[in-house]
This record gives sequence, C-alpha cells and structure tokens, in this order.
Amino acid sequence: MTEPAIATSAHPQRKAGTQPPAAAEGPRTPSTTGWLAFSALAWLLVTLLFYRTAFTGEAGDWSLVMAAILLPQVIQANLLAGAAVGLWSTLALGRRKPWAERGAGRWAVGTAAGLLTGTLASGAVLLAYGMSARAVGVVAIAVGVAGALGGALGAIRPARILAAGLSATLLVLIFLNVVALFSTPLLNAFGGGDTAAERYSANGLLAGTTAVIAGLLAGLVAYWRIRRAAARTGDTPKWPVYLAAGASAGLLLIVAEFCTRLGVAQLLSLAEADISADSEILSFIAASRLNTGLVVLFVGAITTTIAYGRTLPKAVRD
Repeated sequence: MTEPAIATSAHPQRKAGTQPPAAAEGPRTPSTTGWLAFSALAWLLVTLLFYRTAFTGEAGDWSLVMAAILLPQVIQANLLAGAAVGLWSTLALGRRKPWAERGAGRWAVGTAAGLLTGTLASGAVLLAYGMSARAVGVVAIAVGVAGALGGALGAIRPARILAAGLSATLLVLIFLNVVALFSTPLLNAFGGGDTAAERYSANGLLAGTTAVIAGLLAGLVAYWRIRRAAARTGDTPKWPVYLAAGASAGLLLIVAEFCTRLGVAQLLSLAEADISADSEILSFIAASRLNTGLVVLFVGAITTTIAYGRTLPKAVRD
C-alpha cells in the first residue's frame, strides 16, 4: 500500500523539479559554441593579417583610400568574432552563474566579451598598421565598436538560432573573400572587357551571382545547424526558427555595413587632397555590399524554409 503512494509522490516531484529545466537547457545551449568562437577569432586574425600586409608602409591619402576599401572586411570579421565570443561567454558563464543568463546580466556579459575582443583587435591595429595616428585611431575605434556591438548581438536568444546564423556568416565571409581574391579572372569569365560598360556589366553579374550563392550557402548551413541542434535535444523546431536562422547571416552583413560606413566617412574626412572620384567608387562598392547583404538575407531565409518544407511528411505538405 505504501509503494504506490511513494511512486505517486515521487513522480510529481521529478516532473516539477528535474525534467523541465533539463529540457529547457538543451535547446538553448549549443555544444559547439566554443568551437564557433575559436573559428571566428581565427578568421579575425587572418583578416587582420591580410589587412595589414595590404597597405603597411603606404602613406598619405592613398593609404586612407586603401583603409576605407579594406575596412569592411575587418568590421565584418570583428562583428562576427564579438558575437561568437559573446554567445559562448553568456552560455558558459550562465551555466555557473544564473544571473549571467538572465536579462541585463546576459547583455552585460555579452557586450563585455565582445568589447574585449574588439579591444584586442584594436590593439593589433594600433601596433601594426603603418598609417597616420589619426587614421589608425579611427580604424581602432571602428573595430572596437564593432566588437562591442557583436558581443551585444551574442546575447540574443534563442541561442541555437544565433549559433546557426553565426556559422552561416563565417562560411559566407570566407566565400566572399575567396571570390574577392580571384575577382580579376572571374570578371573576365563574366565578360569583362576593355570598356567601362563591359566592366560594369561584368561586375554586376559577378556580384549578383556571388550574392545568390552566398545566400544559398548561408541557408543550407543554418538549416544543417538547426537540424543538428534539434537532433541533440529531441525537439521539433517550427518553420520560423529555420527562417530566422537563414536570415541571420544577411542581417549581420547589413549591420556590419552600417558600422563600416561610419568608419569610412571618418577616414575620408582626414584626406587633404581632392578624392571625390575615389569617394564615388567607394559609394558604389558600399551599395554593392548592402545589396549583397539583402540578397543573402532573403535567399538564406527562403532556402532554409524550403529545406524545412522538404522534410515534412507528404500529407502535411499537401
């Protein structure tokens, strides 16, 4: 007579005290955020080294123009690294200190982690780049702000959506930079000739094709990451989760673009000579980057949604 009573009283206690926290912890604690943060930091280091070797030793207004051209790469990489480190920090500390995973505490931890990442990157800029002190200061501040903003983004929840989006962003940035390295032969392949009209047309075709492919990569990677997280936790995410994850890479590129424009405007204001022609070229490049971000956003979101729909039972799809 006592055993059923013990079993009955133990079951509600286990149900109320143990199972829900474990189930709630699983979906929001991706196990690969540490590797994601490490990979993002490695990419930031590679980008900083490339940025340095591209123009160290140059001087004058041409150095400012080169810095304005290459600054977006560093801002994008630092925003990604700040977000990845912020995500990992909030989750790792939140498992030990509950206040770090709730409300203002989570945002404070994420922003601090991203600010530290940006500060280290800014230190590399200040120590290594051969530019004027004012120009280096502008770049360092822009990089530091991007890191802090990325850390704040790392506090966004659900964490699995952000982790999927950051993984997709990392692959997109690598792909875009590889395309940039081989831009000359690719432009020739797309019909770039000797005239300005041919080069303009080839550049538009290449940029559009690159953006669509980047969006497809972002959507597929985000979908794969969400599926893996769902397989570990045993839950079944709905289509808005896939949609948000697929759009995250494009959103991050757009945020990075607006951060970049502030830094570029400050850099160009330091030029003593007339660089109006260079400013027009930079405006065209900035518009192309913004368009790329928008295409990656929509194509990535559509790709993950379609991939999710293909996994539904036939009766549900019909």
